[in-house]
Amino acid sequence: MKYWRIVFIQLFFVLFAVAIVGRLVYWQVIQYDNFTAKASEQHEVTTLIEAKRGRILASDGSVLVGNEPAFLLFANLNEFRDQYTVKKSIKELSEKITEALFPEILSSQKDSNKLSKSEKEAIFVETRNDIIDKLNLKDLVWVPLAKKISEVSKSGVEDLNIAGIGFEEVSKRYYPEATLAAQLLGFVGKDADGNDIGYFGLEGFYNDQLRGTPGRLIQELDASGNPILTIDEDGFFPKDGFDIVTTIDRNVQFIVEEEIKKSVKRFGAKAGSAIVLNPKTGEILALVNYPSFTPSSWQSYEEENFRNSAISEVYEPGSTFKLVTIASALDSGIIKADTICPCKGPIRVAEYEIQTWNNKYNPNSTIAQVLQNSDNVGASFVSLKLGTDKLLSYIKDFGFGSTLGIDLQGEEFGIIKERKNWSEVDLVTAAFGQGLSVTALQMVSSLGVIANDGVLMKPHVVKKIIRKDREIEINNEEIRQVLKPQTAKLMKE
Repeated sequence: MKYWRIVFIQLFFVLFAVAIVGRLVYWQVIQYDNFTAKASEQHEVTTLIEAKRGRILASDGSVLVGNEPAFLLFANLNEFRDQYTVKKSIKELSEKITEALFPEILSSQKDSNKLSKSEKEAIFVETRNDIIDKLNLKDLVWVPLAKKISEVSKSGVEDLNIAGIGFEEVSKRYYPEATLAAQLLGFVGKDADGNDIGYFGLEGFYNDQLRGTPGRLIQELDASGNPILTIDEDGFFPKDGFDIVTTIDRNVQFIVEEEIKKSVKRFGAKAGSAIVLNPKTGEILALVNYPSFTPSSWQSYEEENFRNSAISEVYEPGSTFKLVTIASALDSGIIKADTICPCKGPIRVAEYEIQTWNNKYNPNSTIAQVLQNSDNVGASFVSLKLGTDKLLSYIKDFGFGSTLGIDLQGEEFGIIKERKNWSEVDLVTAAFGQGLSVTALQMVSSLGVIANDGVLMKPHVVKKIIRKDREIEINNEEIRQVLKPQTAKLMKE
């Protein structure tokens, strides 16, 4: 009996020891990362130090987007507490600081000129209360009160002569050309944490390269609970963002914007887009949308103004698509340039009648004359000879129905129906650009195929990404050979 008692006691202690060791392993090994993070949260506060955002340059090096001086307003809370400890005085000081900042805060609001008196008062109270909360923090040495304020706002706060309130020079986005290439460039706003982030255009697509790497300032509590400053040696100093050199020709961009603006007004159009492309390289020399917006005051515009319609909206291309149809038929050998279209009038396909745009007909036209006359009946004749499978194959090779991979946000695929949904009437209407939808970028790139000996190039807006210690060249890239070189030459003729 004694023997079993001894065995039981020994077994109990063994199991107890195993349980303790297991629990220690769980705490110190399995849960190590979680406990370390929680401990850091209790005694560390990390503040990001903003890096200078990279510039965006035209192809000749002129600045499309740069930076201008601005100021970070901060409080050294140790110095501030030495002078002001009463809640009433902190509230009064916060009120005065808000008054100095308020004109700039108000101007940054959407439709600021339409705000009612009560809406303005609500913004004022929210700003003041935020500053009060920050000035009352107990476990920090340094706290930011307002970011990227102007020289005027800085002077207004300096005139208050408040101990512990200081400034650090930073930068904010500057658009020297106002609305020029706005949808192509995009703009800089704030993310959920209040940090700068690029939206739309190049600012959005290349945000990671432009924004750089922020530095880190760690505020840690000592054993007595008093805040102290420490430095993260690996991440303290920020690294500025890369500059981006675009393919945009500033003069061409300006001229095309003026012409599009005139054309939209002349024809009473809702909007207009234009692209100037180098077909040999895929470089975009100008990309224009109208109406435009001013990136520095983007808050004053509706979101539809930010859309880059040249790559983000689709439309039926109409007769411009006849070039694709006829180039495809020539390339496949189904027709030749002197092939005669025997059509003497409208043709019937299923229960539909296909007519010319002006209801005038050109019997016995050659294929060249079909193009010269923009002849729907002639284009239908060509597509019927080519057939659905071959036409659809060429359409996809030209880049329709998929993205071309341009280095901008928001590129659309276009709309090309699946093969199983094509009927005979779809075949003939597609011949003259109806029943399918494309982007302006796809259309200009497809015509670039004809200009570039049958090769489709990947369109791009950036040719170089540079920083003091590094330079990245963006190479021209072929997507595919769509047409035989002799076909492209014939089409050009």
